[in-house]
Amino acid sequence: MQIKLLPLIIAAALSGCSMAPDYDQPGSTTEQQGWSETSAQKEAETALPDWRNFMADEHLQQLIEAALKNNKDLKQTVLSVATLKAQYRIQDAARYPGLNAAGSFTRTRTSDAYTGAGKNYSTTDQATLGITSYELDLFGRVKSLSDEALESYLSSDESRRSAVISLVAEVASAYMTLITDQELLELTEDTVKAYQQTLQLVETRYKAGYSDALTLAQSKTALHSARATAAQYKLAVAQQKNTLRQLVGAPVKWENRDRLPDEDGKMLSELKTGVTSDLILHRPDILAAEHTLKANNANIGAARAAFFPTISLTAGAGTMSSSMSNLFSSDSGYWTFAPSISLPIFDWGSNSASLDVAKIAKQSSVIAYQEAIETGFKEVSDALLGQEYYMEEWKAQKANLDANKDYYDLAQMRYQKGNDSYIDLLDAQRSLFSARESELSAHLNLLTSRISLFKALGGGWTAADHEKSTSVDEAVKEVKDQY
Repeated sequence: MQIKLLPLIIAAALSGCSMAPDYDQPGSTTEQQGWSETSAQKEAETALPDWRNFMADEHLQQLIEAALKNNKDLKQTVLSVATLKAQYRIQDAARYPGLNAAGSFTRTRTSDAYTGAGKNYSTTDQATLGITSYELDLFGRVKSLSDEALESYLSSDESRRSAVISLVAEVASAYMTLITDQELLELTEDTVKAYQQTLQLVETRYKAGYSDALTLAQSKTALHSARATAAQYKLAVAQQKNTLRQLVGAPVKWENRDRLPDEDGKMLSELKTGVTSDLILHRPDILAAEHTLKANNANIGAARAAFFPTISLTAGAGTMSSSMSNLFSSDSGYWTFAPSISLPIFDWGSNSASLDVAKIAKQSSVIAYQEAIETGFKEVSDALLGQEYYMEEWKAQKANLDANKDYYDLAQMRYQKGNDSYIDLLDAQRSLFSARESELSAHLNLLTSRISLFKALGGGWTAADHEKSTSVDEAVKEVKDQY
């Protein structure tokens, strides 16, 4: 009859109350106000596309897929999440009693000199099924620790999603920068060739007496300056390739034919969305901050429960016999029931200090959550502003480039006819190079701001969940297969 009380005690323990405060999501109204508005914010909200639909360039898609499979930092992040998931499972298992089965056989010989009655042999066979050191969670301490471990795992999983989105954005930005640097290098090399041709013309005119030494010196100076600029862009291209190689985590096949598109939307699709709280609050970093807040809220429950008694239970039931043949007979059964209780009486304020730490940590996480929301609105607002004003700048720079092309063609024609000096031609060449450089820079800024907007809005939210290479379960399976 006493054995039947065991399930009742276990049921009572599992229904222990939680001493954690009720969770209330902090208000974020103030964080949504006061950010700069643009015309893009007034458009109707649309769902964010998946990165494969957003990144229209095929070569870029291949680079991103390779990075998601091979990037070392991302692999470390996924494994860290897998570790926290396993730790949660360990902590959650403590909420339930564990059953242990044991069997033993003992054969003993007692010394004749000790007993004085000749050699004495004894045999003991034993089989036991029992519970070892199970804490009755009457005050919710174990449940609070389990909740804390769960929220910590969920927070890290949101950080994994954020890492995936960040990597996608970093690879895209690095790729755009590399293309721009390659175009600038090609532009500079073309400029060097143009200056070489001009120098040959000036030297011919100088030898014929139609040009002076000053013009010849200016032509040489322009050529050497262009060569120095070309060397700078060669370095920039090489270093950018190294950056992209590190992000991808594997050898990269370079496509020197890649160019920035002449028209908007060919490389990156346009994002038409407004800044709404529902959109921002689904960012992985904000969700991670909220899970951290919930974890610290659960910690308060564990710290409060530490003030109350801790009741542990050790129990077992089985059979014991001096011979194997009688091990499972009706009179060989036995049981043990050994509860224990620990009550904190005087701890020099340790439990009180632990509770203070838990409360402070929660308040700090509230501030961190609100700050994450503010950061989200700022990043989205900045990206939307960039979309609007970088587009204006790019259009203006394209118009300026067209005007400089006409200026250069006219200056070259007039110089060849002897109507203008070499200074006028040199000024037109430099102006054309600067205009093309500015146009490429403005276009790059527009594309990177669009990538920033995609990232700031959460990158499609569930992009990380659709990638097999970034799955926590797949990472765990791979580790198990290796060992």
